[in-house]
Amino acid sequence: MAVLVFGMLRYLLSTFSDRMKLFFAANLLMLTTQALAQQYMDTNDPREIKSLLSKDNELNGFGGADLKVSDFAGERTLVVGAYGGLLINRSYMFGLAGYGLATSVEFDGVIPGSQEVKKLNLYGGYAGVLIGGTIATRELIHLNIPILLGAGGMQVTDENFFQNDLDTDFTIEQSAFFVVEPAAELEFNITTGLRLAAGSSYRWIRGSDLNNLSDEDLSGWSVMFSVRFGRF
Repeated sequence: MAVLVFGMLRYLLSTFSDRMKLFFAANLLMLTTQALAQQYMDTNDPREIKSLLSKDNELNGFGGADLKVSDFAGERTLVVGAYGGLLINRSYMFGLAGYGLATSVEFDGVIPGSQEVKKLNLYGGYAGVLIGGTIATRELIHLNIPILLGAGGMQVTDENFFQNDLDTDFTIEQSAFFVVEPAAELEFNITTGLRLAAGSSYRWIRGSDLNNLSDEDLSGWSVMFSVRFGRF
């Protein structure tokens, strides 16, 4: 049921304009901040400065893996990744995450300096700092909201550039970029140390410098499935 709901949500959001997508992402971030703030109750001295790494906070480690179905350059592809870090007071997360394209992305492009349209391939990935939190973490089904802030790189190759060579691949162009990817997941407690989740994320990429593909070609929605281990 959760997969069906998120699939329908992704289809509806795909019809939005770029402004509507940014508006949705901004409101998701605002609602997340408000929801997490409501979980916090100040029972100590109001003059005390609170900090995430205070000795009074409970710190636990966590790690996991994601499988995402997304579109790059108009082609459906799989994205796989792993993440890990610290879980603070069983609700707030701070760590690192990395993702890469698991399947080949083929699209029609041109080699710089040529007008010939050819089949080119896209490879790459991205990584960064993972922040976020979990709302109602002790409930059987709850909301998990991770946000990735980082950078990545993509390269465009022609796999048939050298016709008379065993190694036919040739990199046409490559570029680095910045990425922000907020997500919302319904997470299920399987055991006290294992959780499964399904949800959706939006990959917002800026700063790429490819001739064949724009930032919008690399940005897009994803349906994601996650497994997470730790002391929750």
